[in-house]
This record gives sequence, C-alpha cells and structure tokens, in this order.
Amino acid sequence: MNEIKVVSFPYKGEILHGSIVRKNKKTVTVKTESHTFRVPYSLLTPKMKPPKPKTKTKTREWSDSQSKDYTKSLETTIPSLPKNSTKVLHISVKFLAEALKNGDEEAINEYTNETIAELNRIYKLPHLHVYTGGKRRLTKRGGQYYGVYKTRGKAEERHSISVYSRTAKTQKYVAPKTFLRTLIHEWGHHYDKYKLKLANTYHTKGFYDRLNVIYSKLKEPLE
Repeated sequence: MNEIKVVSFPYKGEILHGSIVRKNKKTVTVKTESHTFRVPYSLLTPKMKPPKPKTKTKTREWSDSQSKDYTKSLETTIPSLPKNSTKVLHISVKFLAEALKNGDEEAINEYTNETIAELNRIYKLPHLHVYTGGKRRLTKRGGQYYGVYKTRGKAEERHSISVYSRTAKTQKYVAPKTFLRTLIHEWGHHYDKYKLKLANTYHTKGFYDRLNVIYSKLKEPLE
C-alpha cells in the first residue's frame, strides 16, 4: 500500500493542498506553497490515522552482582546507636540546628562534619568529608537536589557528601530536620558501600529502615 504524501484540509473557508512533512502524535505537519501548517488528523483528506506509539525498550536485566547487592540492601539491618554516643551526637545536632537558624555557614559545616565523624567512628567507617552551603539545584522535573554522595575514584579520602543549606527558590536556610534527614540519607550510601560492601547502593526498604534507625535518634533534640 502506497504511503499518502499529498493531503488537503479546510482553512478559513478554503481547501488547501500540501505535502506531508512529518507525522506527529496528534497532528500532521503539512507544507503548502506558501505556509507550513500543523493539521489535526481528523481534518485531513484522505483520512489518516496517527502513528502507533513506539514500544518501550525493555529494561536491561540486572547482573548477578546487582541482584545480590539489592537483596543484601533490602534484608540487612543496622545496630542501634550506643547510649553514650547518642549523647555526643545530640550535642552536635543541637548546635547544627542553631547554626541553620542563624545562617552561620561556618558553624553549619563544623557541626555537620562532627556528626558524620561520630557516626563513622561508631560504625567503623572510613573518613567522609561533608561540604555544606549553597542553594539547592532544581531538577528537570521541577524538584530540588537536597544532597549527594560523591565517589571520586577509589581512594577513600576522595569520597564526600554535599548537602545544600539553602532552598533553590527562596534561598532560605533549610529546616534543621530536613537538613539532618538529607545528611543521614547520603551517609547511608557510605554505610552501604563500606559496611555492607555493596558495589551498587539502592533505595530499598532496607536502606530507608536503616536510615530511620539513625534519624529517629538524632532528631530527638529537635523535637
């Protein structure tokens, strides 16, 4: 069956003729002698139907190592914080909250790093530096990047967390609880990488359960 190349359509009381340039989802781009139009399929002569939607590409199957990492992340729990260490962490968190309320960038960075250093000491994890400050970046979908866990090469010293201290639109300082939750979230990837020995860290239910164990204790001074 020959493909239709020339069509006609009504326009301001006249019938125009033109060649098909492109078939779109809801319209057809038609070029006449003087102009180019986007014409709904229902107005075309001869009649045409919209192209069938493209079949989505099948999701790539996971490798064995990825599946194992996912299962381990899903099923592994984290030990609770020792009471003595919780007291130390509460002090850092309290000062961190005050720094956020006062907009003190230097203090925000200091107490953020103190909090992470204590968590790493408790769980015997490698050093992890935290960068703070700046405003959140907007995502393509209109959301915001709260923070990120970076791995620059294999050297442990190169791993870091970045947590933005101000919102993207209003540039107000982030609420202490939100900042703390973001911090613990990014630290959770560090925990998974070194404590669970995961090459790939996933946002599984187990991942969030581990974060909640830590966050629920650390947020107590903020209640």
